[in-house]
Amino acid sequence: RVGIACEPATMDFITVLVVLLLLAVGAYFFLTSGSGQKRGDTVLIIGPSGSGKTLAYLQLRNERETPTHMSMEPNEDTFPLQPSKAQGKPLKPVHVVDWPGAPQLHARLMERLPSAGAIVCMVDSANALEHVKACAGLLYELFTSDALRRARTPLLVACNKSDSVKALKPPQIRAMLEKEVDRIQHARSTMQDLSDKAGSATVSQDGGPFSFDSAPCPVTFAPCCALKPGLDDVVGFIATEMRLAA
Repeated sequence: RVGIACEPATMDFITVLVVLLLLAVGAYFFLTSGSGQKRGDTVLIIGPSGSGKTLAYLQLRNERETPTHMSMEPNEDTFPLQPSKAQGKPLKPVHVVDWPGAPQLHARLMERLPSAGAIVCMVDSANALEHVKACAGLLYELFTSDALRRARTPLLVACNKSDSVKALKPPQIRAMLEKEVDRIQHARSTMQDLSDKAGSATVSQDGGPFSFDSAPCPVTFAPCCALKPGLDDVVGFIATEMRLAA
C-alpha cells in the first residue's frame, strides 16, 4: 500500500525534473546562439561604387597599395590580417569578400548574408553628398533582410578618405545616413500602403525617426584611409567580431 501511495508523488517528481531539464537545455541554446542563428565565417566588404572597397580589400590582403578597376564580380580570398601596433598579436586567417557596388548585384549580395560574420560598409567621406544616398539604400536593404535580423551581424561603417580636408567626420556621416534611411523607410511604407501589400518596411522602433541605436544589428562608425595604412579600426573591428586573435 505504501508503494502504491508513493507512485503519484514519484511521477510528479519525474515530471518536474523533465520540465526543468528541458528549460535548462532551451536556455542554454538561447544564450549560446544569441538571436537564434549562428553567424557565418566570412567578412563582407560592401558599399557604393567608388567608395574604396576594393582598395581596402587589397590593402588588407597585400599590405600595399594596388591598382584597382571596376568589376561586376566579387573578389574573395582567405588571408591573415596584419594587426596594428596596438594589437600586436598575430591574427588568424579569415575569408574576406569584396562585393561590387552595382545596385543590380544587391539581390545576390542578400544571398551571401547568411555566410557573413561581420560586415564592413565603405563610404567616401570626402564625397559624402554623392555617396550617402546609395549607401543608405544599401543599408536599408540589409536592415530589412531576414538573414541579418536573425543573426544580428555586426556592421562597421568605415568612413574612407578621412585624411582629406574635405572629409566629413563619422558623426556627420552617421547623421546624414540616418536621415536618408528614414526617408527611404517612409517612402517604402507609403508605397506599401498604396498597393495594399502586406509586409513591414520599417527599420525604426515605434514608427519614430530611424536611428542606428535601434538598428536590427550592432552598427559602429570609424574613420579610415584605404590609400595608405589607415585601416587599423577596420582590422580591429574584424579581429574582434571574428575572434581572430591567435
